[in-house]
Amino acid sequence: MRNLGIALLGATSLACPWSRYDDVVENSPIVLLNRPKQLESGFGTSLATGTLEGEPILLVGGAPLTSGGVEFELGAGENPTLDARDTGHCMGGVAPCYFTSAPVALTGAASPGERRELCFVNGAGNAADEVGVVVRCTDDVEYTLAMPEDPADLLQFSINASQPTLFSFGADYGSDPALLAQADEEQSVWYYPPLERDFVELPYPADAGGLWPKTMPEADGSRSATRKLSIARVDETARLLAVSIPDLSELRLFYAADGRSPSYIGCLGGTPGFGRAMTTGPILSSRDPDALVVADASLVYAFDSAKLATLLPSVDGGCSLGALPEGALISSFGCGSTKNISGCDSSSFGAALGVGDLDGDGDGEVVVGAPNMTVRHVERAGALILYDLEQPGDFDFLDIAFIASAETDDRLGSSIALPDLGDRRLLSAGAPGNGKVALFYCLPDGVGASRCK
Repeated sequence: MRNLGIALLGATSLACPWSRYDDVVENSPIVLLNRPKQLESGFGTSLATGTLEGEPILLVGGAPLTSGGVEFELGAGENPTLDARDTGHCMGGVAPCYFTSAPVALTGAASPGERRELCFVNGAGNAADEVGVVVRCTDDVEYTLAMPEDPADLLQFSINASQPTLFSFGADYGSDPALLAQADEEQSVWYYPPLERDFVELPYPADAGGLWPKTMPEADGSRSATRKLSIARVDETARLLAVSIPDLSELRLFYAADGRSPSYIGCLGGTPGFGRAMTTGPILSSRDPDALVVADASLVYAFDSAKLATLLPSVDGGCSLGALPEGALISSFGCGSTKNISGCDSSSFGAALGVGDLDGDGDGEVVVGAPNMTVRHVERAGALILYDLEQPGDFDFLDIAFIASAETDDRLGSSIALPDLGDRRLLSAGAPGNGKVALFYCLPDGVGASRCK
């Protein structure tokens, strides 16, 4: 297994220069979406994507709590609509709504009265005269999901006192996904099974009362959302629920089979910042269970969710990577530099992650965001580094992606989403420092060829 943390990635031979010329040619391999005037700050802070009638929809979020989110139709080809189609996600309405730091897509959602094909979980607030988790669908229908008592009380107080509070979410990416939710200032995490509006609470296994650790204070006295949520599909009827606490370097795992309450199965961690970003998706083959991809302070790890599902519970023995089931770790890798990107030590490598089949070859690639990377001597321009995991225990550096016209503090790679174009995934990434979202169409091996000429 190779560690790129101290290695030079080196030059690559690509069919097209997808990291170049976005500022000088027509039909560019890189397309920048237009920021709506209504979204005042942080355009590109978060991304979520789903598919409606075969065409991908991208939700772009602004600064949590102070901004909302907007939807874009990307189309099935290479000519996205650059202006937003819907600017109603927790933005500009009469009812209070606090936009999340982690919106998710539900490709299949149980709204009141009927199933809807695509909805986005926006945050928390008031919708349809009910307070709860706010869900907005692509047909403009909004509804809420109930939540546990303490988060509900916090939300009602926040609305009454006009003091916004942050909620965050995790979901899997297939049809009829499940949903994890938390109020970042509360000590509870809860789970909505697929196509259900009722929740099940997940107790923290290392506390007799089941209360999750409070968020840790920052140096300035503020508190940050330190728990992260993700869901991986083990098979057609079971999921792995992942709740990380990066400040404690631990990731708690729960097994959820359809029709049964989730059960705690074990804990990973032990390295600084373990679980600070997570994502899921098939890597070695589209037919395989999802991989659970996890970043710590310096490395990215890819785990086989089906192998992790055989973990034995460990509550008091600490969290580590020393007792993994055989074959559970697919690979791990670190940051690297090329002639165009540098500054790994301060790059925030692993701040955001994505998994998807970008080149249409049937297996998934791992995309790692490094938003503080220096690109062509532009500090904190940000970059994306792509890895191909062809077989367990190994990996190949595939490519880098950046904006040639980058500005200082763009911070490309702060968020990542991989919209589904049918035969492949499209790479999209946020650069919220200067309010940009980039779509990368030109890929290795000639995929997206019309934009590579």
